[in-house]
Amino acid sequence: MSKRCCVVGAGVSGLAAVKQCLDEGIEPVSYEKDVDIGGLWHYREESKEGDPSLYNSCSINTSKGLTCYSDFLIPKDFPNFMHHTHFKRYLDMYADHFGLRKHIILRTEVVKIEKSDDFDETGRWIVTYKNLMNNKLQREVFDFVMVCNGHLHEPIKPDFPSLKDFKGQVIHTRDFKDFKGYENKRILVVGIGNSAADVACELSRHAKHVMISTRRGTYCIQRAGEFGSPYDQVAITRFRQALPHSLMRPVHFHKINYRYCHANYGLSPNFRFEGGQVTISDDLPNRILIGAISIHENVERFTETGVIFEDGSKAEDIDVVILGTGYKYSFPFLDDSIVKVEGHFSYLYKLVFPVDLKPCSLAVIGLVQPFGPLPPVLEMQARWAARVFAETCTLPPPRKRQEVVKKWRDYLRKTYVDSPRYSLQIYFIKYMDELAGFIGCRPRLWKLLFENPKLWYHVVFGPSSPQQWRLEGPGKWEGAEESILRLEEYLWYPMQTRKSGSGERVGLYDGWIHLFRNIAILVLFVIFFCFIISNGYHTYFMPL
Repeated sequence: MSKRCCVVGAGVSGLAAVKQCLDEGIEPVSYEKDVDIGGLWHYREESKEGDPSLYNSCSINTSKGLTCYSDFLIPKDFPNFMHHTHFKRYLDMYADHFGLRKHIILRTEVVKIEKSDDFDETGRWIVTYKNLMNNKLQREVFDFVMVCNGHLHEPIKPDFPSLKDFKGQVIHTRDFKDFKGYENKRILVVGIGNSAADVACELSRHAKHVMISTRRGTYCIQRAGEFGSPYDQVAITRFRQALPHSLMRPVHFHKINYRYCHANYGLSPNFRFEGGQVTISDDLPNRILIGAISIHENVERFTETGVIFEDGSKAEDIDVVILGTGYKYSFPFLDDSIVKVEGHFSYLYKLVFPVDLKPCSLAVIGLVQPFGPLPPVLEMQARWAARVFAETCTLPPPRKRQEVVKKWRDYLRKTYVDSPRYSLQIYFIKYMDELAGFIGCRPRLWKLLFENPKLWYHVVFGPSSPQQWRLEGPGKWEGAEESILRLEEYLWYPMQTRKSGSGERVGLYDGWIHLFRNIAILVLFVIFFCFIISNGYHTYFMPL
């Protein structure tokens, strides 16, 4: 009889966890409290307390070539930066393709997970869950647990003592759906992360004016990078990662300021370059440029009808305050002794396994924020956890795990500002390679160089698509090589709805051709003239 794993949630990480359990011969049971799979990506017209929520205009911030699961590509005709409806369709297709739905129980909420009486010997868990249709509680015993409830449930609401004095409307971005009801109003958005920027830009087309208040500022990048390629296809490559970071920092700084100087737009942050996350927004600089959005300092206090900023400036007649201040994660169904959380830092080995748990039969999937795409990282975490549960991978003892986590915390403190936004930060390729090394599926570059130079070139210099970690080892996928080699075709396909004109480059260099022709004539004339002078004018032109 196969062992059983309880999977909490059926969002992006939960679906990956179910799939990886099946691959390792473990029987998964996923409990999802919503009426459908998808987690955050299951759009709801109204947000509910304790549930993740999207605004209607939301699109993904990483391109489809990097954002897919490693063994199931996003359809070729889907846009590179998909609307949330496209991404939900992809998740449905993934679940149907691998037969995951029969392992998922909807409208069921996990309310408690506790160790069994014989946990020290068996590592088993007692899971208490509630049927939300009839509110009945039930208990089951599982050999393993994968916690996949995400980290976008509980909004962070800053402690502004004076906010209670404000007479206007106050909401969090979690509760925002679209611009309707905000027309012709003066709006203050507190925060400048991705969601805050999206909401501010959308409202700026309908509101009287939108202000953004920020504590630290931000660097802003657009989805379209060099030559119109998705920015992550250019930035997330093994070659770029291998270049000395200290030498490349000024190059990156120049690139990020090339289109517009952040200081001139009021965006330049008060932390060192690359000491924090960037904001992805195609519209924010343009909306600032035309005056639809203005950037302000952090809020000092609110008044009944306005706000006073820390630099002493004021804004009056504000109708709405929208808090774009992020989320905090929690595990309400787990005892604090199982996963230790201190402030906004969780004591998890490689952001997956509790440091002190022995036997380590519980894993947290999805408590991570990469510089790059998220779904492949969640999938890799689930692959590793499933193989640990199947005893094909081993973990170091608790003391070693504690040492690693302590070093990780010290690194975060030195590298980033102290904020919940950066407590889960990782570099995509480095983290994926590390977990892949534990599994045995990390691409061997020297082997590729000699056996398949063409593929090696794409792996090293091309975008680091998740199929790189399916080329060999456990979980090898036969379609991985082809998908890597055809990534560029896959990238441009959805935009080739019109054949580009043949005259694209006709006459493009005519000016240069004329210039070089005239220079050549002038040079030849000068050479001829010098030759005549040096040999004597009379030699050629005087009669004998």
